Amino acid sequence: MKKKTIAIVTGGFSEERIISLKSAKFVEDNLDKEKYKSRRIIIDLDKWYEEDSGVQIDKNDFSLQIGADKITFDFAFLIIHGPPVENGLIQGYFDLLGIPYSTCDTFTSALCFNKQATKNYLKPFGIPMVDSILFTNNEQPTQEDIKRLGFPIFVKPNNHGSSFGISKVKNLGELKVACEKAYAFDNEILIEQYMEGREFSCGVVKKSGKTTALPVTEIISETEFFDFAAKYEHKSQEITPAKITKEQSDICRKSAARIYDLLSCRGMARVDFILHNGIFKILEVNTVPGLSPESIIPAQVKAMGWSYEEFLEELVEGVKMKE
Repeated sequence: MKKKTIAIVTGGFSEERIISLKSAKFVEDNLDKEKYKSRRIIIDLDKWYEEDSGVQIDKNDFSLQIGADKITFDFAFLIIHGPPVENGLIQGYFDLLGIPYSTCDTFTSALCFNKQATKNYLKPFGIPMVDSILFTNNEQPTQEDIKRLGFPIFVKPNNHGSSFGISKVKNLGELKVACEKAYAFDNEILIEQYMEGREFSCGVVKKSGKTTALPVTEIISETEFFDFAAKYEHKSQEITPAKITKEQSDICRKSAARIYDLLSCRGMARVDFILHNGIFKILEVNTVPGLSPESIIPAQVKAMGWSYEEFLEELVEGVKMKE
């Protein structure tokens, strides 16, 4: 059987680049070498190139010219956290070329990258969620906004990941600095209501064409909230499967799978929740969840009883081109 040639597309031009490179290495290490040949393709602002050879990609057909050989790709495994993958920019390019890829399409990726737009889209379907207010172009919350949400609140960039630019604000004196911090990463920010509760995350994939929720993870942060240090510098406990009742686990997984389907997700996604007063309330949807050794999805895959090879093969073989 002829091996498929996989482009592991990584790098990117956001603060999350280092996490993208770690995730790409996980993919490279765990793809079945008997079925796939892979090459890591780095996406920078000024050039796209193969990491090992330094040869630049021909963007006319996403190919590599290595000596006398022209190398084309059967599949693009997109593993860039942040632009230009997580916000959907590059997916349209692959659609035009007819190259299947591992993530959601342009619309769903862009929608989910925008936290407030995701909530607005899901709200008519009765999905429980945390209250938040969107601000743009250096706007600041008013007294009425603060009265509506109350302290403490979270201030965060609306279009960003890995908890960059997020602050927990406990009083009015901390608000201006927190807004400035968030605006440094995005021209849109969210002021989000704080809810006391336990935080959970649930990955979702297509398995043999069926939407399948992975085991639930509970996140217990050693920092004040689940920030970058908690996520990637071992400052949190991530318990998989979560120590909750079977009924609670079923509710969380069912909700994550429903959200995945409502948003028309493809490939893998991860839905984050807060369990507040017995209700799982959505925080956000991540359409390019991390696959570094510190990430949640690999732990959930293992708890599901799947091998990493099996999981990645499903992402490659299970994704169909958008008709």
